[in-house]
Amino acid sequence: MEKHYLVKTSAPFDPTLLFTLLAEAGIDTRTISFSSPTEAEFVAPVSFYAELYQLLKPFHDDIGGSVSILIAHQHTAFEQRLLDEALAYFPNSCVFPSDVIMKEVGYDNYDSYGPLMDLFRPIAGDFDLLEAAKAYLACGLDACLAAKTLFVHRNTFSYRLNAFVEKTGVDIRDYHNALLFEIYLQFKGKR
Repeated sequence: MEKHYLVKTSAPFDPTLLFTLLAEAGIDTRTISFSSPTEAEFVAPVSFYAELYQLLKPFHDDIGGSVSILIAHQHTAFEQRLLDEALAYFPNSCVFPSDVIMKEVGYDNYDSYGPLMDLFRPIAGDFDLLEAAKAYLACGLDACLAAKTLFVHRNTFSYRLNAFVEKTGVDIRDYHNALLFEIYLQFKGKR
């Protein structure tokens, strides 16, 4: 599964350094883009997370400032705001959107409430899709068990889960996206 790796630094950096580090790590250099002297983005498998900390140290040492990397399923204004906060909350770290949202909530900051509601708005009134997604989470992301729990055929469950993913653009078969949905469920109706 591919993820967007959003990079933000507290000081301007030389793009060739990041480009070289990523190329040496086997990242498709066609996915690397630089939006400002302090921001970059690339696309890589979610498994690349394990290698990031090895790259972070030389990059951090070279720029002489802090760096944060947000690993997200897309790059919208919502993820951009989370990236900005990640640099403040998690300097010199690699984090997921759920990490930043939970840190916000810890500081009694609910700025992510609206964007999170918007993210899942396409399925808000669809009982079957919501119940399928909730059962999937409750069953530890086990689709067969979720289908049994709902007393539906495995194919029916798969259809509903795929429809959920298609309508929201959030593939909750990925653990970190499932966490976003769990946070949504906790927020829903609270404000």
